[in-house]
Amino acid sequence: MMKEIGTHAIKTERLLLRRFVESDIKPYYENYGCDQAVQKYIAWFDCKTLEDTKHFIDEHLKKYNDPYFFGWVIEYEGEVIGSIGCFNVNPFLSCCELGYSIGSRWWNKGIVSEGAKAVVDYMFNEVGAHRIYASYTKENVASGRVMEKIGMKYEGKAVDGIMLDDGYHDLVYYAIINTQKP
Repeated sequence: MMKEIGTHAIKTERLLLRRFVESDIKPYYENYGCDQAVQKYIAWFDCKTLEDTKHFIDEHLKKYNDPYFFGWVIEYEGEVIGSIGCFNVNPFLSCCELGYSIGSRWWNKGIVSEGAKAVVDYMFNEVGAHRIYASYTKENVASGRVMEKIGMKYEGKAVDGIMLDDGYHDLVYYAIINTQKP
């Protein structure tokens, strides 16, 4: 059974994962939202304009009262660089979907792996989740490497599983079970 504790700050060696605040709108947009390299992989709520970003953050702020909402801004060296969270939470099955994204200036530094590991640990050890799954478009191999680094195992593929701006893409699925946590 999952605990109803919601989003609490998580500190790692280099990162602060915390709740969004209104003052994050501009830096989140500048460091992430208007980054075209990032946007080509995003199917969920995008932040292509400052107004979109404000709406995205406002939605987070509203949902923080939900004890099953888990959404963090990623802060690295004092800068807001992206977000990470567990969504599609099913308390009955004790499972959720992990999602993450950061601005391309911070790619290939191990930041997402560090944040994702911390979130998985939080969801398993503090919340009591049993299973966490994630997916990526087959073209976004770096996201797949993150999943492997944090101990997720390949589960399968959904052909044309997601629609992005340029058409349908296959999705690759990974998951981790609490008993196989690294």
